[in-house]
Amino acid sequence: MNILLHFIEGQLTNAVLSKTNRRYNILTQVFLLKIHGLAPGGERMIEEMDDRIRELQWRVSVLGQLIERDIIQTPNYSALQQPSISVGKYGTDDGEITSAGGVVFDEKTQLIYLVRGGILSSIIVFSVTGEYIETVYKGMFKFPGGIAMSGENVYVSNIFSHSIYHFKLPNFKLVTIGGKKGNSVGEFNSPCGLAVSTDGSVFVADKNNHRIAVMKVYLKHQHYITHHTMTEPQDVKLLDGSLYVLSSTDNPCLHVFSPAGEKLRSFITCSEQGNAQVEGPNTFCFDKKQNILIGDVIDRNIKVFSLDGDLLHTLGDTQDDDKRIVPNGIVVTNSNKIICSSIGTNFGLHIFSQ
Repeated sequence: MNILLHFIEGQLTNAVLSKTNRRYNILTQVFLLKIHGLAPGGERMIEEMDDRIRELQWRVSVLGQLIERDIIQTPNYSALQQPSISVGKYGTDDGEITSAGGVVFDEKTQLIYLVRGGILSSIIVFSVTGEYIETVYKGMFKFPGGIAMSGENVYVSNIFSHSIYHFKLPNFKLVTIGGKKGNSVGEFNSPCGLAVSTDGSVFVADKNNHRIAVMKVYLKHQHYITHHTMTEPQDVKLLDGSLYVLSSTDNPCLHVFSPAGEKLRSFITCSEQGNAQVEGPNTFCFDKKQNILIGDVIDRNIKVFSLDGDLLHTLGDTQDDDKRIVPNGIVVTNSNKIICSSIGTNFGLHIFSQ
């Protein structure tokens, strides 16, 4: 048994060194080993073997994540200093944008969904190359903020009506509306960013209630995540089961929580005095290698950080005020396009593409 275990451990080491995806074969051998171990030989030997198998399975899982992160390509940020496509202008006509809110990208249909504020708040649909396609629910919202999607489910936060809208694709069928102004269970006060987990849980940055609201299917309240160091959460995202919360009023500005709501850490310094990593953090997302892209509305650019909090790149820096972006939503596509919605003087949708 020990010889076989050492053989598998050796394969694990070789897989790490060669960076090849062998974990599936390794898992097969682990389970075969377990079957052989169930032959007569004593309960103690079986228990010991099971413990080793669990350890190996954990190592295989970690190995798989490392291999995938090494294989997955990320944007060449040095080649993405300025948007290659900028569309939309200030206005309320079709395709025009007054106060762009959040943005998401549908990998299945290759469509961009952007929420538009202003008098005729709505959802605007663009192609991945920036062509205007349609406007949905013109005038329905009262200053929409964030948008998130998972599969066919799309969620929009409505800041001024203090509510969350749930739609179903492909036709944006309205499923339900949840919430009203207040601080009781199921109520919101200026909800902003949103995130959706693979099990359908919806996480809402309930900004002026200083909490993250967690809801299930049909926007049924589950629980809240709060912490004395987290005030006015602006945006929220999920990564490997952990919850990341961005606040423009906290220093550090990015908080990390476990799925159970335990505070794990805070990082990335924030100050309007110009002596911090970011000055006006407003929105964020992750790329495929788990770098963090933060939209800075004071510096008027996008900053890329590692998970350790090191600044790697800055996108959108320019001295031309007519071309400076003021990020209000960011998403990175599987093909490494960076899509940004912008407010301020340069209203519109901006696509950074290699």
